[in-house]
Amino acid sequence: MVDEFLQTNIKDVYAIGDCAQHKNPAPNRKTIEQVWYTGRMQGETIAQTICERKTKYQPGIWFNSAKFFDIEYQTYGNVGNELKEGEEQFYWEDKSGRKCIKLVYDKMDKAIIGVNVFGLRMKHEVFEDWIKNKARIHQVIRDLRNANFDPEFTKKHEKEINEIFSAEIV
Repeated sequence: MVDEFLQTNIKDVYAIGDCAQHKNPAPNRKTIEQVWYTGRMQGETIAQTICERKTKYQPGIWFNSAKFFDIEYQTYGNVGNELKEGEEQFYWEDKSGRKCIKLVYDKMDKAIIGVNVFGLRMKHEVFEDWIKNKARIHQVIRDLRNANFDPEFTKKHEKEINEIFSAEIV
């Protein structure tokens, strides 16, 4: 069990990664976070503290990404397996069924809450900014090309996504 500084109940003993269970996790975060980037961030946090700059662990907006063979997977923010009360979603899938994007947003103010992407590669910092600054779903769809990270020169889908969104969502 660790506090907000990742310190255990023993003075000068800290824990990070899979073995750190947060007593009071950040909002919308789990008590144990088992991905490499949180372990890295926790290590950086503890490094600040042991170098006499006591620092709270602040993980920011949840994200995870992976590549399985040739399939990209990314998630940013909060995307559950079922919509929660007050949430709406927009889902697009290409004709091959190998690429898709699911955008979850607040039903009332239309602010983006989270995104899941398969088969496409997106820029982390763009989605993090949109979620943090409560960008509206219409803006996200309109500016989706800004999030596209395309080092392999793959086909672009933003125009089709925008057209389908415009036809489905008023």
